[in-house]
Amino acid sequence: MSLDPRCALLLLLAYLAVLSSVPTGSHLLLASLCALPLLALSFSPLPKSEILAQAAYVLPFSFALAAIALLRGNLPQALFLLVRGYFSILAALLVTRWLTPLELLRALERLGAPRFLIIVTEFLLRYLDVLRKEADSLRLAALCRGGAHSRLIASSSLAMLFVRSLERSTAIHNSMLARGFRGQLPRPTPLLWRPLDSLSLLAGLSTLASLRFAL
Repeated sequence: MSLDPRCALLLLLAYLAVLSSVPTGSHLLLASLCALPLLALSFSPLPKSEILAQAAYVLPFSFALAAIALLRGNLPQALFLLVRGYFSILAALLVTRWLTPLELLRALERLGAPRFLIIVTEFLLRYLDVLRKEADSLRLAALCRGGAHSRLIASSSLAMLFVRSLERSTAIHNSMLARGFRGQLPRPTPLLWRPLDSLSLLAGLSTLASLRFAL
C-alpha cells in the first residue's frame, strides 16, 4: 500500500466515527458516506465480489438491533441500522485487506495502543499455525486410539494442547530473554510518514467533515 499504515488507520477511525454519528433520517449524508468505500473498492485491485460478500457477515448481528426497531414499528430506522453496520464492516475490510497484519499492528503501536496487547497479538499471529498443527497431531492420535467421539479424550487432548502451548511459550520466552528481549520487538523497517500521507489525511478528514456538517 502506498499510504503509511497509520494514515490508513486514522482515516478508517475517522470514517467510522462520522458514520456512527449520522442521525436517523439523514439519507443524503448516509448515501454519501456509503459511496466512499464503494468508490475506494472500485479503484482497488481487491476481489470486489469477495469483499462485498464478506461484509455481509455482519448482517445477522445487525438484525438484532434492526429487530428492535421493527418491533417499535420503525422500518426506516431498521434499514438505517443495517446499512450503517454493513458499510462500517466494508470500510474496515478494505483497510485490513490493504494492510498486512504486521503493518496494522505496527500502526496501532505507533498510535499509542498498549504494547502488551500488540506483542501478544503478534505472537498469536506467528504461532497460530504451530498451534493448529499441534491440535491436528493430537486429534490424529485420538483417532488412532478409537476416540473420535469420546468427550473424555477430547477434553484430555484440549488439556494437553494447553500444556504443550505453555511449555512452548516458556521456552520461547526464555530464548528471547537470552537474546536481550526487553519488552519490545525489533523493527527492521521503521514506518516512514511522508508528505503524501499528510496530504491524504488532511484531504480525507476535510471530506468527512464537510459531508458531516454540510449535509
